[in-house]
Amino acid sequence: MTEYSSDFYFESDPALVDRFEDMLKKRASYFFDVEDIEAIADHYLDCGNHTKARKAIEHGLSLHPGSSALMLKKAHALLLIKEPQNALTILNFLEATEPMNTEMLLFKAVVHRNLSDFEGTKQCLLKALNSAPENHEEIFLDLAFEQEMVEDFQGAIISLKQSLEINPHHEASLFELGYCFDMAEELENGVEYFNDYLDRNPYSFVGWYNLSLCYEKLGLFEMAINSIDYCLAIKDDFTNAHILRGNLYTSCDEDGSAIEAYTESLIYDPQNPMVFAAIGECYERLNDFQSAEINYKNALAIDANYVDALMGMGAVKEAELDYTSAMAFYRKGLEYDELNLDNWHLLAETLTKSGNLEEAEATYAKMIILFPEDEESWTCLAEVQAEKYDHLTAVATLQTGLETITPSMDLIWHIAKHLLKAGKIELAETVIHTAFQDNGPSGNYFLKIYPEAIQFPNIADLIEMYSQQQS
Repeated sequence: MTEYSSDFYFESDPALVDRFEDMLKKRASYFFDVEDIEAIADHYLDCGNHTKARKAIEHGLSLHPGSSALMLKKAHALLLIKEPQNALTILNFLEATEPMNTEMLLFKAVVHRNLSDFEGTKQCLLKALNSAPENHEEIFLDLAFEQEMVEDFQGAIISLKQSLEINPHHEASLFELGYCFDMAEELENGVEYFNDYLDRNPYSFVGWYNLSLCYEKLGLFEMAINSIDYCLAIKDDFTNAHILRGNLYTSCDEDGSAIEAYTESLIYDPQNPMVFAAIGECYERLNDFQSAEINYKNALAIDANYVDALMGMGAVKEAELDYTSAMAFYRKGLEYDELNLDNWHLLAETLTKSGNLEEAEATYAKMIILFPEDEESWTCLAEVQAEKYDHLTAVATLQTGLETITPSMDLIWHIAKHLLKAGKIELAETVIHTAFQDNGPSGNYFLKIYPEAIQFPNIADLIEMYSQQQS
């Protein structure tokens, strides 16, 4: 949020500060005009010396008791020492005497925000719109930020459009509008708005960037690439546009072109670990693990804890069958991103591949605690237990999963699979009957996870019977 106008702060004059210090030392009372006191107070506030700042303000108010500027400065000092309610008392008095003081209203909005009072903030900003002779686009942007805080993205869109009606070239509002269309899930409206905006402002690189983002979210990747190309033709040093272009080519499975786009972004931002990790992922998909490793290492040289690069290094080592190193990287990545389900699966799968069933079981057991609704964690835990103990143990685990995830056809079909493998054919038939009746088409899923089921005559007959009924 915009806290103050550009002239709210005053440059510190060492001579003024020295004179004030001399006054304090001699316990005298020197005269200073209002702006001098503001400059002295700002000096102390900048230094974090709130005690002397308040002394300066109080001295100034003793000289100029009717100064709204000094009262506003006092409210500022109170906010900095975490006394927003006291600051608000002063501001309420100021508003009663100077209701059209824009600077005061904008600062009062900041204080309400510190008190988590959205409605108070909103009302102050609306009043500031009526009192301010200019900079309305900034105030509408501030209002949009407040609306975003309470997830009123539709309201924020309206505010940002009003900001852009006043100043169509206000880049901050334009960027924020693209974000709000996404968060409000109004991407089609975003496409319509930005296309119309670009008809009137064809050289707006932000407009083209936002349009590309909307197309990307809608899965219209070719149109998104076309838009981002226009953006870069206008502003070729726009780093985020090069990165978006790389993301778009990745979505189109064009990793070679994605690498070129990401590499271009490094010309303007050579210390971006995210980009090096993205390039590493492209090379990984191209099975060029040596180049992937180089880029992951570049990312980690910039940020040793960058999770995507750590997990990427793990994937490279896993591809080289160096499971020990792979698991070390995966574990380190999870230290910094414990709630990343996909990364947990990478570790658990590698533990299973390497034959470390004890730790694999423990890992999946932790995963069902962290992610109890993840069906794959339950089915994978059951697979490990079937190998480590027996299939009936796997069935018991899956039945526990069904108590958490209801209904879950995946878990039911896995129960049928493990019952068949345990030789409990009649029980399996009962489960399969129920499963087909509840969700017949998922019988194809059953044959996918256990194609050997067709070898059981009764099961084969069941599958054929329900398949014919579906036909």
